[in-house]
Amino acid sequence: MLEWFLEIIKKFGAIILSVLPTSPFDQYLDSLGSLDYLGYLNWFIPVGSFIKILLTWVTAVDVFYIYSIIMRWVKMIGD
Repeated sequence: MLEWFLEIIKKFGAIILSVLPTSPFDQYLDSLGSLDYLGYLNWFIPVGSFIKILLTWVTAVDVFYIYSIIMRWVKMIGD
């Protein structure tokens, strides 16, 4: 029963992705993957961990701003 719903979601997602333009960074990301020393550099500078921490921080800031906007609206309605 759930399979048909997932199929509809997949088809809808494929249609949306086919309309959107491709990423302009694809060529640069593909060239970075072929660098031999990138794994050694990542061992000294944990880029993956930095990205996870940055995403967590940005999410926390976004939640704070959304919460503060909602609270301002609630205060405006309550007055």
